[in-house]
Amino acid sequence: MAKITGISAAKRRSGWVEIELDGASSVLLPRDRLFAHALREGEEIAERRLEELREAAERAEAMRIALSYLSARPRSRQEVARKLREKEVGGAVGETTLVRCEELGYLDDVAFAAAFARDRIRLRPCGVRRLQSDLRGKGVLEGDALAGIEQAMRDEKVTEPELLERVAERRARSLRAVDPEVANRRLFAFLTRRGFDATEVRRWIESEKGDSE
Repeated sequence: MAKITGISAAKRRSGWVEIELDGASSVLLPRDRLFAHALREGEEIAERRLEELREAAERAEAMRIALSYLSARPRSRQEVARKLREKEVGGAVGETTLVRCEELGYLDDVAFAAAFARDRIRLRPCGVRRLQSDLRGKGVLEGDALAGIEQAMRDEKVTEPELLERVAERRARSLRAVDPEVANRRLFAFLTRRGFDATEVRRWIESEKGDSE
């Protein structure tokens, strides 16, 4: 048995309460969970109920960590899972937290991939391969990444060939003072690093070379 020897507002955590047990250990819970568990000061609680209380506190803390992390900007499922592990939340509690975030619409890897791709298209355009690679580095599965990229392309009303032309023209202008052969090699290397298909890059360079002759 354990006795609740104090219930007070948690310091530096709005909307949470600290439940003091036997004058020493404490459990933190959101205030609404306090009422859900019908807890009151002076009450003695059995070991089984105490374990349920600690589990509820662990789940609430995991959710707090996840939502706080997601509030800064969109994150992939893997990024949130990694953050939970860093905070020593794992196993069933970690997985339950991820599933709950997905159910609430806070966690969606396709939407995350689409938002990521839209930003790149607008600010630093690159090819689909580069986008897939960067999203893979954030733990997004290939299918989710491709679906998100396709959604972003539709949203931005752009195709990969159009992105290639946009990036290539800008880069080619910066190489006008360079020897043509050297410029073409540099342009090819730059565009393939940006994730554009090598065959399409060569075709674009050859078409520009033909137009200039």
